[in-house]
This record gives sequence, C-alpha cells and structure tokens, in this order.
Amino acid sequence: MISEQLKADVRAVVFAHLRGIVLAPVVRALWDRGVFQFFNKSDAPSEWVSLDQIAVKTRANHGYLRIGLRLLVGAGWLRWRHADNGVSTSYSLTAEGASALTVAPDLYREAVSFIPMAIFLEDFLFGGSQGSFLPSLQILVDKAIEGWAPNANEDLRLQLDGMLVGPAMVALGRHGVLDQLRNGPVEIRSIAGNQPCLNTLFDLLSAAHWVVRDSTGRDQNRVSLTPAGEYAASIASAYGVTVSYLPMFSVVSTLMFGNPRIPRVDETGVEMHVNRTTNVWGSGRAHLTYFRRVDEIIIQVFNRPIELQPGGICDLGCGDGTFLQHVYNVVKEQTARGKLLDKYPLLIVGADFNKVSRRITKQNFKKARIPHHHVIDGDINRPAQLASDLERLGVDIHDLLHVRSFLDHNRAWLQPSGYIRGTRKARTTNAFAHLGDEIFPDELEENLVRHLRRWAPYAGRFGLLLVELHTLAPEQAAANPKVTPAVAYDATHGFSDQYLVELPVFLACATEAGLHADPRFQAKYPPNDLATVSINFFAAPQA
Repeated sequence: MISEQLKADVRAVVFAHLRGIVLAPVVRALWDRGVFQFFNKSDAPSEWVSLDQIAVKTRANHGYLRIGLRLLVGAGWLRWRHADNGVSTSYSLTAEGASALTVAPDLYREAVSFIPMAIFLEDFLFGGSQGSFLPSLQILVDKAIEGWAPNANEDLRLQLDGMLVGPAMVALGRHGVLDQLRNGPVEIRSIAGNQPCLNTLFDLLSAAHWVVRDSTGRDQNRVSLTPAGEYAASIASAYGVTVSYLPMFSVVSTLMFGNPRIPRVDETGVEMHVNRTTNVWGSGRAHLTYFRRVDEIIIQVFNRPIELQPGGICDLGCGDGTFLQHVYNVVKEQTARGKLLDKYPLLIVGADFNKVSRRITKQNFKKARIPHHHVIDGDINRPAQLASDLERLGVDIHDLLHVRSFLDHNRAWLQPSGYIRGTRKARTTNAFAHLGDEIFPDELEENLVRHLRRWAPYAGRFGLLLVELHTLAPEQAAANPKVTPAVAYDATHGFSDQYLVELPVFLACATEAGLHADPRFQAKYPPNDLATVSINFFAAPQA
C-alpha cells in the first residue's frame, strides 16, 4: 500500500517537472531578448518595471509577453501590481528570482535543446528514427544524474529533470511499458524498442528513484518500479497535456517577440502547435479522476421516470470519446434506464472541431459497441449551429443531456460586440491573448458571460453538465508549488489562446448568464481554495 504522504511527495515532483517544461523555454526566450536586464540593477533591485516599458523596448507582442511574465509571478521569480482594471501592470524581481537568474538561464538553455528531440521521442524509442539522438540524450541524462550544476537548488534540478522525464513518461505510458512494469519486473530486452535509448531512460528513472535496475542480473537488464515509481506510473497521463504542447514551446520566442500569427494548422488542417493525439491521451485519462462525481449526476438523471429522462447525451468536445463511453456504461449498468434500452435506446452524440478527435472517437465507439450514436463536427461558440446539424439528423437538441469536459475555456475568441472597455470591474487575475493581441480581463469576462448565455436555452430541459479547468491567482501558485500544477496550465493554455479563469469568477459569470448550478452535485478539485477543476450541473428545476 502506497502511503498518502508518498503520493503527495510524488505529485510534488511531477508538478516541479511540469513547471520546468514550460518555464525553461519561456525563461530562455525572455533572457535572450534582454527582458531580465530591466530588473538586474544592483542599485535598485526591487524597482518596478511596467509591461508597456518592456514591450516597447523589446518589441514584444503585448498579449504573450504578459502571459510569460505572469508565469514568473506564479513561479515566485517576480511580484506584480496592477491598476486601471487590470490594464496597467508592473513587475519587480523577488529575492528568489534574483537568485535563480544567476544559474537558471544557462541550465534552461541546455534543457531546451532537448525539445526538438522530445517532440519525436516516441518515434526514436519505438519507431524507425535514430540518427544522432542517443549521444544527445546521453549527455543530458548524465547531467541530470549528476544534478545539473553544483549551484542548482532542488527545485531547479527537478524542473530541469522534467524536460527529460516528462516526455519519457509519456512515451513509455502511451506504448504500454509502464503498464508492463506495474505488473512486475520487466527485462528491457523484451521491450520492442530502441534498446540503447531505453536503457538510457531507465538510468534516468533510476536516478529519480522511480525504478530499480537489478544489480545481480547480467548487464542490469531487469527493471522494476519502486513504490514511488508505481504511483508515478499510475499518474503518468498527468504529463500528457503539457508534453503535447512541446511544438508550441519550441516557437514560444516567436510568439512573444516575432510573428504571433504563425500557422497553427498545416495545409491538411492538422494542428501544428500541439500533438493532438498525445493531448487526447493525456486529457482523456485525466478525466477518469472526476468520473465518480459525474456518475452520481448521471445515475440521478436516468433513474427518473422515463418521461422525465433525456433521449440521449451529447458531449461537445468529446476528445477520444472516453468520457461518453464511460457515461454510456454507467447508464447501461447502474440505472433504471439501462434495463429499458431495447425499448428506449440511448442516443450518444460526440461532437468535436478536431478531425483527429472525431476519427478516434468513431473507432472507440465501434470497439465499445455503442449501438446508437453520431459523431459530428461541433463548435463550442455555436450552439445554434449544433442544434441545426442535429435537426438534420432527426435529433432535437433539447432532448439531450449536454455534457462537456474541459472545453469552455478552449472556445475561439469573439470580441464582445458593442462592449466598452472598462464597463465591468474585472475579477480574474489571468492574462489572455488572441494571436498575440492582448485581451483585457474585463473583456474576457464579458465574453465568458455572453458565451454561457448562448448555451443557457439548451440547458433548460435536461441540464448542462460541465467539468471545467481553472487558474489560480499567481500568488497562490507561488505559495503552493508542491500542490498545484497551475503554472503549467497557465502556460499551455495561455500561449495557445485558451481562457482559464478562477473558479469563483467562472461561477459568477455563469450566474450572470442565467445558469444556476445544482448545489447537490457541485465539486471542486482539490476541495479547497486551490481548486483548478470544478464540476457543475446547470439543471432545470424538477416539477
């Protein structure tokens, strides 16, 4: 049995790894552009420097620069103050930041050199690509085993390790190697992959005390998980989303200081800034954590009298279909409706804007033998279009229970028509951008209210069940680095034009939009003021 303390210790390491994956390329880009020179004044180490001053001198794109600097507030390197409804922001260097700047930029540069290889790590390990990958990997792994540098503190070392460990855990997880190890010791030569590279990665994981190599076996070819490694393997999907954005972090300097409108999709429509397959793997598995509370809502809805039940379930932003498959099985196996599916079939509708996600969902529905389903294109900003598309299929959108997981923050930006900046008092502390252009906090909140108001009519009959991701105030993230992945979330979502707000802000906007959450089914994770995930069921009152 793995103790709760050991689990907490492993999560703290994982969160440090995730911070490193996002901070290393961002700090390197800021350093190369001379941003830290504004703060590196021995006669005035705590001098406040405005965002506008930095942006003008470095010719930065305001929106992405603000996101980058806010990450450093969350990391504890900078402090900030803002005025004019969040428009005017200034920063000063903390003692922790001043110390980090003496060593971190050069070490981050070494770690960042691994990004081009990390993007293709799975192919190097399990495909046909090899090239000069192994020598470069070996150099960095040796540095990690040696602790990177004598003057690097523990947190910095863990961050640097993250650039190597994160992609490794994703590759090993996606190819089933971690599952093999969770079942017992494994001979490395039995793994179908690049043996020298696998050996090097197991050296890395051994130095992290997550695996043990059999010192009595020939060539130390047998590996097994330690208790810490067993838990790390069980949550390896936590690396998935952050690692999936490595293509974006490889061009983060361009986003902040160059052309922010670089292509996000190729000529075939495939996304270039994110590995969507890895992203779906990571996010789909992470959803499992929240299914238990969702189950309670689903069971309650489908135990009602049949005339009060929806005809089906629609998930807009269905990803790989994991969420819908789970919900379907809950209805089938744990509800009164499940005993009546022959007479009252349950329609399952998966909608997603991404063609890769739709293809995977179709494959998974076929494997799961879900008999009545549709998989269609869907845009979170256009519920009326979804209603029209469903109508063409003979489906009334109002007859469905709508569920969404981690999608509302990923809506495309729509400038609030007729809104006068400064009309509302901004509550969110986050930084937002659209293709490099700055979105001010009050504008974002106005946009969120209008977005939720468009969905309110479709929640009226059977409800809207949302699992949503949130940010934290950066001061909270800086004070609690071992218990929150907020810095990593803010980076991946900020630079990819996604719009996280704090949970209290989200709920206030929902109420303003006319959506009222059923308090019986509300949940947040973790269950305290550091919550970055929430579950809310916006339901119509029952007669």
